[in-house]
Amino acid sequence: MGSVYTFSFLLIAMVTLEFVYTKNVSALSPATEVSFTNGEIKIPLSQVADGDLHRYQAKENGTPVRFWLYQKPDGKIATVFDACEICGAVGFYKKGNGVICKNCAAPINPQSVGTAGGCNPVPLKATQTADAIIIQEADIAGGSHMFAQQ
Repeated sequence: MGSVYTFSFLLIAMVTLEFVYTKNVSALSPATEVSFTNGEIKIPLSQVADGDLHRYQAKENGTPVRFWLYQKPDGKIATVFDACEICGAVGFYKKGNGVICKNCAAPINPQSVGTAGGCNPVPLKATQTADAIIIQEADIAGGSHMFAQQ
């Protein structure tokens, strides 16, 4: 009987430690605050052309709206909200060469980032120039409803 109690205690402790460890690993990276100038945000391409996930946050009518830019394997820059249609605004994090949904742990194919549907991050309209990504305030406002409930 003592062995059963000991084994049960160790099993519960190991499961708890795994849960705590996994939550720490999947913590969202801090968002860089950005603000609108003449109704738009300009982010230099030199800041995001490294294949990493770059998280930003802008306030729209007092609501903090997170979004990120990501250079996909084909070299194109995807601009997306830090939310999906299924899990909401829980966010995504980068692990290895892929992107993972923090809520359901669904792996996102890096090449599909910026494509709508499923647990993919919701696309955010942006314009790319030779040296910057430009996002309009109206486009950020269009996705602010996803972050209003946080």
